Amino acid sequence: MPTTPPPSGNPHARGSILHGFRAAVVDLWGQQGLDRVAERLPLAARVATIDGIVLPFEWVAVEHVIAWHDAIWTGPAGADERELARLVARSMELGFGRFRSAFFAGITPERLVERAQELWRYQHTHGQVHIVVEGTTGTVVLENHPYVGHPCSRRVTAESYRYLVTTTGARDVTAAWGVGAGTASAAGMASASASAASAGEALVVQLSWRA
Repeated sequence: MPTTPPPSGNPHARGSILHGFRAAVVDLWGQQGLDRVAERLPLAARVATIDGIVLPFEWVAVEHVIAWHDAIWTGPAGADERELARLVARSMELGFGRFRSAFFAGITPERLVERAQELWRYQHTHGQVHIVVEGTTGTVVLENHPYVGHPCSRRVTAESYRYLVTTTGARDVTAAWGVGAGTASAAGMASASASAASAGEALVVQLSWRA
C-alpha cells in the first residue's frame, strides 16, 4: 500500500480524492458525465486517472487533480455553482467511504478545525491550511499549494470547506473566497483580512452559518 509520499518532491494528493470525484460523476450524471470529463482531460491525466485504476491510498500528481477540477467545472457541472456543490458533497461522501462516519462523529465547528487540518495533511503532500472559528464564522487560509493558482481549484476547495461545515449541523452555510496574502500561521488572525506575515498568495475562504 503506497502510503509514503513519492520521492519526486512534487505535490501529490491521495487517490481517494479522484476516487470520490469519479464515483460522484457517475452517480450524478452516469457514464455520459464521465465521458465528458475524460474528453476534457489532458492526455497524461486521462491515461493515469481514467484508463488506469486509481486506488484510494495511492499518491496522484496534483496536476491531475487540478485537471479534474477544470474538466468537471466545464463539463458535467456546466459552470453551475449549484451543480458543483452537488458534486463536491457527493464526492466527499463517496471518497470518505467507510471512514466518513468516524471522521464526522460528534463533530462541532470548533472540532472541525483540528479535523480539517488533519485531513489536509493526510490527503496532500504540500501546502498548509490554517483555520480559525469564531462564533458562527470561520476563516480558512490555504497557502503554498498549486490549488491557490487555479480558479477552478480555488472554487472546489472553498466549496469543500463549506460542505464540511454543513456536516456539523450548521444551517445556511455560505462561503466567500478570494486570493489574499499568505499568513505564517492562523494564530492571531482576527479576521479574514489578517495582515500578511509571509510572502506569497493564499486562498482565503470566509465561512458563515447559523447554529
